[in-house]
Amino acid sequence: MTALDDRPVRRPPSPRRDFWEWHEFTDGDGWAHLYLHSEMANPRLVLLLPWCLINDPFPLEHDRPSVSRGRVIPKPGRVCPVCVSQNEHRRIEVPRARA
Repeated sequence: MTALDDRPVRRPPSPRRDFWEWHEFTDGDGWAHLYLHSEMANPRLVLLLPWCLINDPFPLEHDRPSVSRGRVIPKPGRVCPVCVSQNEHRRIEVPRARA
């Protein structure tokens, strides 16, 4: 005899959609890079991977104390050129300074 489970299938709650945000890499190049919000929110992560190093076979991740805690508004000339170029393809919104 085969037992049937007639309970409805429960799906795990869908995770909030993760997004990229701009933070300044203060101890390195001083540029703003794109970092995942979920990585920034996880205090147990000591090393953070910016968007520009995702496809790098041997990425040199940024240590958490070197990355600003708060989001920054990217300024011309102070932004990672690789993160900006990927932004053009992925259409991530870059916040603009108030006029």
